[in-house]
Amino acid sequence: MLTRFLIHVVALLIVFYVVWHVHTGLLGAAVVMAIILALVNTIIRPVLIMLTLPVTILTLGLFVLVLNALLFALAFAVLQGIMNVHFDVGLGQIVLGYVIYVVISMVLTRLVR
Repeated sequence: MLTRFLIHVVALLIVFYVVWHVHTGLLGAAVVMAIILALVNTIIRPVLIMLTLPVTILTLGLFVLVLNALLFALAFAVLQGIMNVHFDVGLGQIVLGYVIYVVISMVLTRLVR
């Protein structure tokens, strides 16, 4: 469990630094965002998956990717509110950050196993 958390923190550190060009407060922001993502994925995501099930079926599951990216954006917005900072990141960078975050998390998980 701790290794999965650390994998997500490392993936978020890479996204913050490489994609979003955030250079200050990296470790703290990554840890807080990993906690926020864990809470969002545990509490909010299952409810939204059930509510959007018809749309997900119509799009053959592709809407789940959109939903996950939106939840990632929500977690990022909550992070900015909690840490009382503003990172100048647009929606395109958030989606790109989500995709890179998922790929890095998958690669690191495979390497650890």
